[in-house]
Amino acid sequence: MRRNSRQQTAGTIAIIMAGCMVSLFSAESGRAQAIPPVASVKQVIAEEVPHAGQALAPGDPSTLASPAWRKLMGGETTEASTGIGLKVHGHWIIDVKDADGKLTQHRDFENSLSGGGGGFLVGMLSGALVSGDWMVVLGASSGSSPCLGPSFQFCGIVRSASTYPGLGYCGVYLCSANNGLTYTANYGTSFGGPYSYVLSGQITANQTGTIGVVYSIFSACGNNSFNPITNPSGVATVSPSSCVTQTSPQPLYGPFTNANITPVSVTNGQIIQVTVTITFS
Repeated sequence: MRRNSRQQTAGTIAIIMAGCMVSLFSAESGRAQAIPPVASVKQVIAEEVPHAGQALAPGDPSTLASPAWRKLMGGETTEASTGIGLKVHGHWIIDVKDADGKLTQHRDFENSLSGGGGGFLVGMLSGALVSGDWMVVLGASSGSSPCLGPSFQFCGIVRSASTYPGLGYCGVYLCSANNGLTYTANYGTSFGGPYSYVLSGQITANQTGTIGVVYSIFSACGNNSFNPITNPSGVATVSPSSCVTQTSPQPLYGPFTNANITPVSVTNGQIIQVTVTITFS
């Protein structure tokens, strides 16, 4: 039976409200490697990861295979749609260059909103969350990634390793130096659009590998507990400038958008330049 527009809108609102009651980071099965999304990273590494604290052997997937680790993985890739036409787009450009600046690989593609990204948007729209710092993460879908960190083969491009989400990941990933990531908010002329939010930065590979999975990572502050995660309540009382540097109480952080892509080959010593343009339609 064909429903009228009022019934469709009500159904959409009910689905969104139901989704807000679910933990922002649900389990995702069947992926060999995925980013740990929340701040219990150190606990999982200590209790569940066989090779914690050691450099990974190339292509070793065993560190990400435990049930506890999978429970903490980032949200499932979904199309960001409310059912009434609103979509969130993440357009990526990845350029791989030699040290002398010669371009060897160019790739551009779209990605989708992660499970936790929807909760972040609801919190921002309601005033219950304010945005903090950001991060871009690159990894391999199989085999070696171009970045070998202290415990995991992921590249982390951050504005600062001393603020979240970098503070939560850079102890176990290979991260860019401070100021490796920049942000640009575009509003058009007289707030007339087109609107976009652009993350841009680079990192130098420290081993030969491929990029097969990508994430943009948000952090946010609100009137709620983040370890364990609870839903925010009321309007956030922390300012955006304070949230960027807040470490206690710990901000919420995790994947905003993510994608699996056809692998991009990178050689040790090459420079990986990334631009992520987030838009809405």
